[in-house]
Amino acid sequence: MDPYIYPNTNVLINKLNIRDEQLLIDVEAQLLIAGIIDISSITQDIDFHKYKSLQTIHHFLFHELYSWAGEFRTVNIYKSEHVLNGLSVAYSDKDHIVSDLKTIFSWSKSKQWKYSNPRLVEDFSSFMTKLWRVHPFREGNTRTVSIFMKLFAEANRLDFNAQLLSQYAGYLRNALVLSAVEEAPEPQYLLKMMTDALDVADFNKFKADDETSSNY
Repeated sequence: MDPYIYPNTNVLINKLNIRDEQLLIDVEAQLLIAGIIDISSITQDIDFHKYKSLQTIHHFLFHELYSWAGEFRTVNIYKSEHVLNGLSVAYSDKDHIVSDLKTIFSWSKSKQWKYSNPRLVEDFSSFMTKLWRVHPFREGNTRTVSIFMKLFAEANRLDFNAQLLSQYAGYLRNALVLSAVEEAPEPQYLLKMMTDALDVADFNKFKADDETSSNY
């Protein structure tokens, strides 16, 4: 039994006691937009070298709706993915979330987050994939990680087109799924998007066939 949902439903328990799934999705989206607009108000309090930065962002975005906002999940999760023929990415075990995140943030400190790094797009995409694969929260992981990466880029004085990610949210989700598959990862789709988001024009080798990198 999932302690995060109302009994006999798929609706997350929320502070507004909304029991209709679609209505909850709509309200959550409205609150998220308001949170994104005001996100700059907390950036000065975020240490992007520590995993707690994810908790700070998640809490800010979802605290008006969920009592567990900013808290790591206490259950293991499985999410059926269309691009995996109904299978799920192997997310972190609930008991390994903190240790996995510590390892990832330790890894990130060893990288050069500047345009002079020839592997910037690859490192950036790998960082995003690693964080997303942990899926530390019961809900709101893709949005939290996306906003973290935006703020992380800005903190490192990298130009980042966050609007691209929100405009092509479906593509982003599928790209993360394919990049996070441990057995046979396909990172090229996320690399393609991050190349455009970071405005790294000479990364043409990740363009697919005759498509331009702006086609998703």
